[in-house]
Amino acid sequence: MITDSTLAFGTGERERLLARLDEALARVDDLFSLDDARFLETHGIYEGRSDQQQRIVEWFGEEIAPTLRPDRPYRVLSVGCGSGMLDVPVAKRLASRTGALRYVGVDPNRVECEVFERLFRRASLPGARVEVAPTTFEAFETGGAFDLIHFVHCLYYMPDPSAALEKARKLLSPGGRLVVFHAPREALNDLAVRFWDKKYARPTLLAEDLAGLLDRWGWAYERGRVEAALEVTPLVDGDPEIGHALRDFIIQVDGRRLPAPVREIVERYLRLLVVEDRGRNHISHPVDFFIIDGRRSSTRPAGSASSRGRPGARQGRPRAPDPGACRRG
Repeated sequence: MITDSTLAFGTGERERLLARLDEALARVDDLFSLDDARFLETHGIYEGRSDQQQRIVEWFGEEIAPTLRPDRPYRVLSVGCGSGMLDVPVAKRLASRTGALRYVGVDPNRVECEVFERLFRRASLPGARVEVAPTTFEAFETGGAFDLIHFVHCLYYMPDPSAALEKARKLLSPGGRLVVFHAPREALNDLAVRFWDKKYARPTLLAEDLAGLLDRWGWAYERGRVEAALEVTPLVDGDPEIGHALRDFIIQVDGRRLPAPVREIVERYLRLLVVEDRGRNHISHPVDFFIIDGRRSSTRPAGSASSRGRPGARQGRPRAPDPGACRRG
């Protein structure tokens, strides 16, 4: 199958399309957010065609689960837990290594919190204590500490990432770990941030910016990359229902309410990113992970790269994050 990427692939063409998109978006007054129901629908379709979430689950199974001890309880806080589609398999891997797992989710999207509760009720997790708090992390209150706190595709939506990370650090038990999975500045996100920046009237925090913040604060961390791919054949073949759902989740706005010229640029740009392999079409969408030292000081140099995965190579200026609900990508 011939796609736009086979005709003209490269940064030059992408940059021209992004410049056109910037001009078109400047003439758009309002961007309409996905409501809770539409977000849940598009999120399910997106994750069903991406292997990123499964790779993140495997990462927790390989990097975190082996450090647990069967004779000790383990307490986890999932910030921006969403529907729990990632949390349930993560919790299963952790529960198999500890005698008593406490797993707490927090997310302001009440629709997704209800799904979170249903998924965990159906899961077989004997001895696990599971809770979910339908609130923002800023308003979240707890009386205990956690051995692991993770933010998976969440910090973009927080009004103050430094305050969120500092609060999380204070909630860690001695020796606890703070883990952040965050999107890097790659081609797919170069498209998405055009919408996020306009929607929230501020630049979007990406992995390069997060690394810059941690370096400035002097926080010790390890950074690596998990490679992943999004299967997008419906975008190429013109399947409107699935293709539009993928588009809407990527840009995080209701594409059905965008002017036709904007939709045309978005869809052309996405086709430009497509790589065909044995009749299947996919777009690369890696995610960077940060394992942040929970201690106040460390002899390990701040910003040291992890030997696990490919460390990010570029640093960007720190950016303010987007406000709103934490949403998994």
